[in-house]
Amino acid sequence: MQLDAARRREYATLIGESGHHLLSVVNGILDMSKIESGNFEITPEPFTPAPVIGTCCDLMALRAREAGIDLVCRLPDDLPDIVADKRSVKQILINLLSNSIKFTQRGGKVVVSAAVRGADIVLRVEDTGVGIGEDDLRHVGNPFFQARTTYDRPHDGTGLGLSIVKGLVELHGGELSIESRVGAGTTVSVRLPKDCEKTRVAERAPKIERLPLPEPTTISDLRMRKRA
Repeated sequence: MQLDAARRREYATLIGESGHHLLSVVNGILDMSKIESGNFEITPEPFTPAPVIGTCCDLMALRAREAGIDLVCRLPDDLPDIVADKRSVKQILINLLSNSIKFTQRGGKVVVSAAVRGADIVLRVEDTGVGIGEDDLRHVGNPFFQARTTYDRPHDGTGLGLSIVKGLVELHGGELSIESRVGAGTTVSVRLPKDCEKTRVAERAPKIERLPLPEPTTISDLRMRKRA
């Protein structure tokens, strides 16, 4: 049976999308395996985070637009340079944005923001999506875990996105936190040290246990010991 041009294009598009999906699944499993085995190496370097965050938003803008979602990027003008693995920071943001867009209904909003908190920089991705139930929230970030779909539509995925994010954040000496409620959206906050190299060196430094000093010995003590 000979296919017309439109049907061939449709099949070619499906094959291409399936290939990209399979590649992302394989890469996700490989990354998670390396992180869990301690073989995932990050390469910290100084860079300006604002352009990196903006690039991630630009990469996800088309997907958001096709889904009918408003993607907003709010960054302060005085965001300082940081020392981190640039590729990992991009992967963290892309994974978080992809999740937020996937679980936000048409007409919703996803907001990306950043702020300085002491010696850290905090990245936030906030959406108006379907949210996560309280029982599921405690397990989010575990490999292959997916929240039960008490929502209005099925969602595909491997459940590795947030696990990889969590692993990459911890490799930087940072912290991942999630606030969510069903029907009220989700906010994911990523706290990263402004200089992850210093933080990692400090964490690897051996801790010296200080033993209590002995009580000073007096002449009376010496006499008592001699008699004994």
